[in-house]
Amino acid sequence: MPKASKKSARRSLDSDEEDAPSQSQSQRKGKGPTKKRAKDNDDSSQASPKTQDKLSGDELERKVSETVRYLLFSDRRKVPIKRADISKNVLKEYPRSFPQVMDLAKKKMQKVFGIIVEEIELTGKAKAYILVDGLECEKKNDLLEWGDESHRMGLLMVILSLIFMSENVISEAQLWHTLKKLGLQQKSEHPVFGDPEKLLSQEFVRQGYIEKKKIVGDETSFEYRWGARAFKETSKMQVLEFVAKIYGTETSVWTAQMREIQQEQEEATQDE
Repeated sequence: MPKASKKSARRSLDSDEEDAPSQSQSQRKGKGPTKKRAKDNDDSSQASPKTQDKLSGDELERKVSETVRYLLFSDRRKVPIKRADISKNVLKEYPRSFPQVMDLAKKKMQKVFGIIVEEIELTGKAKAYILVDGLECEKKNDLLEWGDESHRMGLLMVILSLIFMSENVISEAQLWHTLKKLGLQQKSEHPVFGDPEKLLSQEFVRQGYIEKKKIVGDETSFEYRWGARAFKETSKMQVLEFVAKIYGTETSVWTAQMREIQQEQEEATQDE
């Protein structure tokens, strides 16, 4: 009987051990959630600075001033200033503050320098900005202010005129056929313009004055249209006035172009 009692006691003890988790098991089960909570806390404390709130106070004013300086410096090349470059080089860790900073920078540019910051859309839908002289925009009867770049801007106006007078698009072959009559050839150095082909197909295109695209169905041929900057810095009416001065006529003589200009003006008025 005593032996049976001991066996019974051992079975009872073994049963209790099976039912109750060991101390090490209990600790292992408890460690999982604890570690996870600690990791979550670490992640939240190491959040990316990009999630910070919008700028305010002195930091906001500093970023606005930096944006103004960046716009003025970048515009010296007359190349559209990409929104992505402003975020990368100026705002850096505060990309969410772009609308706030850009709005204040635009106001400062116009108030201090008389310059209007215009938004344009590049190929591929990318956003970019160009600087336009606000005072010149108010002069309805004046052409572009050319300054020291009069010869280059003069050629640009000729090219914009040819495009406009050719129903807003001209083939590369037709454009160079016409420019050849003015003494400009693709493969020949010009004493005033240097390499005219590079000036036209690279510089004017890169600056956003004209667009160069492949003709659909012909991979070897190109066509030219007005670029986004041209629409901001001049108008079809100004270009037509330029053409009329060259030919010594009135703008009303060019009935098809005048009809197009009037139609676009009416559409713009309806959209307002």
